[in-house]
Amino acid sequence: MLIILISSLRKGEIRSTSRVSFVALIITTTLGLGFDALSYILEEGLPDNLVLSVTLILSFSLINLCLIAFSFYLFSIIRRTRNISILSFSPVMAVCGINISLILIGALSGDFFIVRDHQILYGPWKDPILVMPVASVVLLLITLLMNLRFMGIRNTLVLGSFAAFPLFAAIIVFFFSEMQFAYLSAALSCEIIFTFIRREEITRAQVREEIMRRISSKDSLTGLMNRRGFDDAVRQSSDHEWLGVVFGDLNALKYTNDNFGHASGDAYIRRFADLLRQIFENFGPICRISGDEFVVLLYDISEPDFNGLMKKTNEAIRNNDRIASVGYAYGGSSKASELIKHAEKEMYNAKNRFYRETGMKRRGITQ
Repeated sequence: MLIILISSLRKGEIRSTSRVSFVALIITTTLGLGFDALSYILEEGLPDNLVLSVTLILSFSLINLCLIAFSFYLFSIIRRTRNISILSFSPVMAVCGINISLILIGALSGDFFIVRDHQILYGPWKDPILVMPVASVVLLLITLLMNLRFMGIRNTLVLGSFAAFPLFAAIIVFFFSEMQFAYLSAALSCEIIFTFIRREEITRAQVREEIMRRISSKDSLTGLMNRRGFDDAVRQSSDHEWLGVVFGDLNALKYTNDNFGHASGDAYIRRFADLLRQIFENFGPICRISGDEFVVLLYDISEPDFNGLMKKTNEAIRNNDRIASVGYAYGGSSKASELIKHAEKEMYNAKNRFYRETGMKRRGITQ
């Protein structure tokens, strides 16, 4: 419990309502465990009667404070999914408040317990005082079940452990009155809830990391993978046996930018990106690795299928005013770097043919 408490106190989200109420729950449970254990130690050690009496009062009172802290924690969790008032937990808080009052009054009057000759003798108020926390737990369990459809089964089962274990302990006490499990059961429930919280935090962190990885690997202009995503895709190619590479470079992008403006150049880039997406979206990662260069990696594609896609790509480029020059390579994925270089070389050969056949200068207008 101390380890859980220290871990919870170190969290950066300590100011959130759920975190504060959970820390309060851990603190009260830990103190309750301590005072409960201390009452047994002092009883055996024949302490001063007043010291033992105060320890017992704190031990019995703190279980009610645990239930109040758990009520606030449950309220903060339910409020995430629906609008709920803290007044929904007023019956629990009322029962706990009454129980604490009975403990104090009963200890002073002797109706709850008296310490005589360093021995604890319980009075007629013992059973009502022990039953009232169980009633509070039942009320909390009913509130939790009433919000099942908002909370979900998994959350309900985890939070319900705080009700299930004390009820189980109460059943044991009913048959073996000398055994007290209230704080042990509460501590076990706290550990389950904390484990669940940590699991959820780790899951959220992993999701955030994956989202950031995808964002950092995506080209903002085209929505394709950027250079970072391309490098990751090349590394992943080692998990596959065969690899097809398509290396494309836009024709006359500089001419478009200089004569029609960069907005037209961006539209030109997106146009080719959409063309590649239409052809290869279901076959492998499509990457924009620089301003006008694009690479598609096709994992484990058969050579006949790759040749079919080559023909489809060449036809699409011809139908789009020879928007780009493209090179191809196919082989074992263990030679990914060599295949990419080969496809790039083929792309430059195609680009030279384009400028030679069209008479267009790379950085100017037609000759």
